[in-house]
Amino acid sequence: MNRSPTDPGAVPAAPPAAGDPESPSDAPRPLWLSGRLWVPVILVVAGLLSFSGTLDDRAQVAADRVFQQALITFAAARALDAAVSLAEGTEIALQPAGVGVTVSAGEVLEPIDHMVEQFSSVMLISTTSLGVQSLLLRASAWRVITGLLVLALLLRVATVFYPASFHPAVRRGVQVAASVLLIARFAVPVYAWSTSLIFERWLQPAQVEAVQALDETSGDVAEIEQLAEPSPDVGIVGRVSSWFSDAVERLDVSERIEAFRERVSDTVEDLMQLLVIFVLQTIVLPIAFLWVVSRMLGSVFSRG
Repeated sequence: MNRSPTDPGAVPAAPPAAGDPESPSDAPRPLWLSGRLWVPVILVVAGLLSFSGTLDDRAQVAADRVFQQALITFAAARALDAAVSLAEGTEIALQPAGVGVTVSAGEVLEPIDHMVEQFSSVMLISTTSLGVQSLLLRASAWRVITGLLVLALLLRVATVFYPASFHPAVRRGVQVAASVLLIARFAVPVYAWSTSLIFERWLQPAQVEAVQALDETSGDVAEIEQLAEPSPDVGIVGRVSSWFSDAVERLDVSERIEAFRERVSDTVEDLMQLLVIFVLQTIVLPIAFLWVVSRMLGSVFSRG
């Protein structure tokens, strides 16, 4: 027989256990999870970083160093391109007195002829990307953005400590505005500083070595024209008398041509290495950065 809850003989229900998930928790929220702690901390840290300019200065110096390295690389590529353009029509005689086999410099330089032009185009894009990054660094340090950020964080603190004084829509708007301004103020400096550390730690040594190799190749290309300098016409007697000296020089010229073929192959590898470095630094990482920022903004607006 069932007893009603009002039956005097009914057994009272047992109170919920302390560990029961259905029981209301009266335990206070930890301080480190409370907005009353982290919002003022963010306000103080963001305000100090914004007005001191420490992060901005470090990021600007680091970005300028990467930009200078890109300009040096671009200049080396253009110098190599100019040297190749001047030497590609040169013909070198590998037999005494110009009789026999001749080698066109264009044939030797063909592997790097088109590639160095494409590389120069990529470096132009890379230096432009780094220049835009420098402009964004200056824009993020604009005092207007700093002032708006501090104002938004002050309002955010007010909504945390006095939530009843603000309409829910106003609280959400303040939270979104503060988050967006934090991203606008610090995302680019943090990105520029961190990626410059990556470049200097892992990429710059290989870049410096490859640029030195390009400079050496430019000098070698200029020497090709010296190998092809025509000798004065001294007649048949002169040709016969110079046969012996030409026979000795022929071996040296042939060896130099073969060595230069190997240098051209190494130069192609250097150009590929530089392409990987600057495509990663100025194209891949910026795209990844924009993706992260878009995800952060999407999270901010979805929560807001």
